[in-house]
Amino acid sequence: MTRNCFFVAEIAQKTGDFELPRDLSRQLESVLRAKPGDSIELLDGHGSAWECQVTAIRRGIVTVSVLGKVDRPACEPVLPLTLAVGIARPDTMDLIVRQATEMGVSRLALFRAVRSQYGLSGDLAEKKRERWLRIACEAVCQCGRRVPPQIFFFEDLADFLTSLDEDQRGGALKIFALEREPGAGLRSLAERNDGSTILRIVAALGPEGGWDKSESSALTLAGFLPVSLGPRTLRMETAAVALISFLQLLWGDMGEGLSRP
Repeated sequence: MTRNCFFVAEIAQKTGDFELPRDLSRQLESVLRAKPGDSIELLDGHGSAWECQVTAIRRGIVTVSVLGKVDRPACEPVLPLTLAVGIARPDTMDLIVRQATEMGVSRLALFRAVRSQYGLSGDLAEKKRERWLRIACEAVCQCGRRVPPQIFFFEDLADFLTSLDEDQRGGALKIFALEREPGAGLRSLAERNDGSTILRIVAALGPEGGWDKSESSALTLAGFLPVSLGPRTLRMETAAVALISFLQLLWGDMGEGLSRP
């Protein structure tokens, strides 16, 4: 049976009846026209899903009771994938966060690139983090995942690359997408690497306007391989979906059951 699914942190610590957050209560009452006895599904952000039943709706507050854990297969990515993105305009970033979540990205690293028209810091960065986490949580409920991707902010590309230097884990395939410049296709890259040594992938995508030459040089120096997404000029949100799709098909769970190059 299909149930409406929502994200409520720390659901596992609740016992008996409890009240849902006001914004979720308003959505259930005013938009979805929920009524006592209805069944909903809540995600706790720690990998568990819970079946709950609406027990009361009073003064704009919905009260539910936890019936138990939902036993269904999770859809978390089999290969950890980080998508690093040069910050673009807000509507584009909203789309990228939602689509990256649906496509199985486990970590989003956001930074101001040389050609980014927007930068985030202080209170604004925290507000954007809250918004994008909310969008990611909505996408998690929609696509069947149970854990939203982590979202990190970096001052610029150099700050992001420094964080990778400090990460002592190995086995990472690092690539960055190039537009209208020479770069190997992902298929040719896959023909040279069957994925047996890849433990995680870090993929970088430039902002609207593309990478500055200094950034391309810095990425190459940091061990990132340039890849082409084809001869056509793609919108940033389209490029993000294309890049993630190729990676998931070649080395992730979209290619399960397919023979590798």
